[in-house]
Amino acid sequence: MASAAKPVKKPSATRSQKTTGATEAPPTLSAAHFQGFAVGLIAGILASIVFIPASESPVPATESLPMTTSAGQVDEGPRFDFYTVLPNQELDLNPDIEPADLQSRSEGDAQYLLQVGSFRQQADADRRRGELALLGLEATVEAGDSDSGRWHRVYLGPFESRSDMARARALTAQADMDTLLLKREAPSGLQ
Repeated sequence: MASAAKPVKKPSATRSQKTTGATEAPPTLSAAHFQGFAVGLIAGILASIVFIPASESPVPATESLPMTTSAGQVDEGPRFDFYTVLPNQELDLNPDIEPADLQSRSEGDAQYLLQVGSFRQQADADRRRGELALLGLEATVEAGDSDSGRWHRVYLGPFESRSDMARARALTAQADMDTLLLKREAPSGLQ
């Protein structure tokens, strides 16, 4: 009887996944690399000599050219003649001119508020007001219209002292609530 021929095993179409230690080594530079570098360097130097003639050297950036005016006169640059003009000027202090009102505004003219949130939904603003009430802070909700729609803003204040405002800001910061300090002009009749 004839012996059965063994089937011939074909090599795999994909590459083998075996890696050797030699392929993981960093590449080294050979003599061909250095020869290519030298040829490129020489070609660059020759090209710069041929294409950039010596007569057309660029003007250094630090050198300034004198400016010419329309009359053909050469202007050397800016002139600073205020050193001579200012001491010779006289000020006209006419007593008929009244000085501006320099009265300082009192502290009662401005109110300081803390904005603790701005929400599109009234329910969200009320929820924030409730969270502030749990912290012992009294908040108000004001609705306002803008270009992007209606917003409900939650405010704390106005505060009577800086320490009250600082205390409220510290409590809201501990509760991970961002605040925005706002200054509003007090209504004229409430001073």
